[in-house]
Amino acid sequence: MSLKNGLADALEDDFALDGDFAQDSVSDHSDVDVGVDADVAPEQSTNKRQRDHSEARDTEDSGAAKKQKKKQRKKQNHRGDGETPRSTSKFTVPRGLDEQAAVWNKFMKKAYPGIAQLELDDIAMQEKHVYRAEKEPKRDTGSYLEDLVRTAVPNTMGKSKITFGAPQVLVICSSALRVIDLVKRMRPLTQRTVLKLFSKHIKIAEHKKILKSAPVDIAVGTPNRIHKLLQDGDLKANRLRLVVVDCWQDDKMRVVIDMDDTRADLFAIWRDILLPASANPDHSFKFRLV
Repeated sequence: MSLKNGLADALEDDFALDGDFAQDSVSDHSDVDVGVDADVAPEQSTNKRQRDHSEARDTEDSGAAKKQKKKQRKKQNHRGDGETPRSTSKFTVPRGLDEQAAVWNKFMKKAYPGIAQLELDDIAMQEKHVYRAEKEPKRDTGSYLEDLVRTAVPNTMGKSKITFGAPQVLVICSSALRVIDLVKRMRPLTQRTVLKLFSKHIKIAEHKKILKSAPVDIAVGTPNRIHKLLQDGDLKANRLRLVVVDCWQDDKMRVVIDMDDTRADLFAIWRDILLPASANPDHSFKFRLV
């Protein structure tokens, strides 16, 4: 083959490739609107797809952000694990004896949904069940609970006849940490043991053993453990003078009388044990929300 003929064949091949490429380009963009330059249309179409993709991504991101915010709001307004929405306001303990009884009955009705009013009336707390101090301690001090206990059992703790498992004061709290805090505050009030009654890290068998051998004037505990010990007869109500329901709010603004994990045991203590015991003339205890 001569050099001239080889160059001619190469030129023909190049021309054929260019023609195929041009044909493919026209075919690929055959749907471009009439009047749009064919050389510019592919670039504009690509830009349009990029914009559409960017807008779709922005829409997805916006939707995801809204879902996340909704999830956070739901989490903030709920306690979690299917529990009921928690309060975001401060719980104020009523001062009047009738008001304390009314608040107790209000939350007890919530603990027993569907209960008939007649049944609720039968187990309702009345004003006569609420402790009235001869001289009410000042509430604006950090020692209101201690001062209230002193008015209920003046000069008797640590000096009365030893009776195992039968405290004079029973304080019911929402959590083990709160129990520990109040036990420290109660210790200066008695020469005897101040019992910590909660299930975390302490087996009930250990509590039963202590109650059989330790003289006690004050017991502080959570509803579940107190309820179980009262049911089994290891914790006795015959010496009780004062039952305090501690209405302290935790960092989630929860109160013992309205917490899903304490409400049932708390009101069962009243309905099944303390209310029947209050009808016994030998028992003289009273309730107080603090």
